[in-house]
Amino acid sequence: MRPIPQSPENGSQLMRDNRFEITHYRDTYMKKISLHSHDFYELYFFISGDADYIIDNVRYDLKSGDILLISPDNLHRLDMVRPSAYERIVLWINPKYVKSLSTDKTDLCCAFKHCNESKNFLIRDYQISERIKANLIDLSYCVGSEEFGADIKSELLVKTILLELCRHSAIPTLSGTENAPRRISIPVSKVIEYIDGNLNSPLTLDLLEEVAFVSKYYLSRLFKEETNSSIHQYILKKRLLLSKKYIEQGLPINEVYLKCGFNDYSNYFRAFKQEYAITPKQYLSLITK
Repeated sequence: MRPIPQSPENGSQLMRDNRFEITHYRDTYMKKISLHSHDFYELYFFISGDADYIIDNVRYDLKSGDILLISPDNLHRLDMVRPSAYERIVLWINPKYVKSLSTDKTDLCCAFKHCNESKNFLIRDYQISERIKANLIDLSYCVGSEEFGADIKSELLVKTILLELCRHSAIPTLSGTENAPRRISIPVSKVIEYIDGNLNSPLTLDLLEEVAFVSKYYLSRLFKEETNSSIHQYILKKRLLLSKKYIEQGLPINEVYLKCGFNDYSNYFRAFKQEYAITPKQYLSLITK
């Protein structure tokens, strides 16, 4: 049986494989990670620990077997409540790869899309959880295996996992169940909702103070406590995510920064490169290959 590794020290959030990557980690300590996003889908399977997970403006008290489905435009982070044995399996999947596995009749992205649209990213269902966990463990052993047919089996397992999730997402969720998301504090939630709806407009602390009905000093401190990110950092990350969407839609880059609330292109260029390690034009070349 393979030993379960700890998280890499560099906390890499980049995919090396252009299809999918799976990791099974166990840690006793996790440093705080700020809100972040990926260019890929993330299936997060929680096994054990004492932790919460924040996605956009909802917080989940994690229980063993919980599944979180995170899309590229979702800012998210783990929040360790107290030190404990923290174990999880994480599957990263390239959206283009998912599309290649899909058919005209079956869109295997639909579970992620459904969670993103409903703003409820949690699946808490024991029966599907057991099946998904078994498939994830099987997949982790197939990856890198030299056994005959391991590559084909890996692809079949990814398809099986995605299909299972899509079928589950098609079942109406009953209101009032424990699957319902829990909002973070009201002032921070109000501010996040306002920011998300007004990214192309000037956003100042004085304005957000009025939105939250609390002082800007208290709001800044509360926002940092709950998201491990400053309000300025959150706005910047959201504007950059929006700019990537506009680039993907074919909007000229010299128009993108204005539609996303940046005052000038140089600030936008510098922020984009710092966040993603490539320039906006390089990103355009990357997605049009």
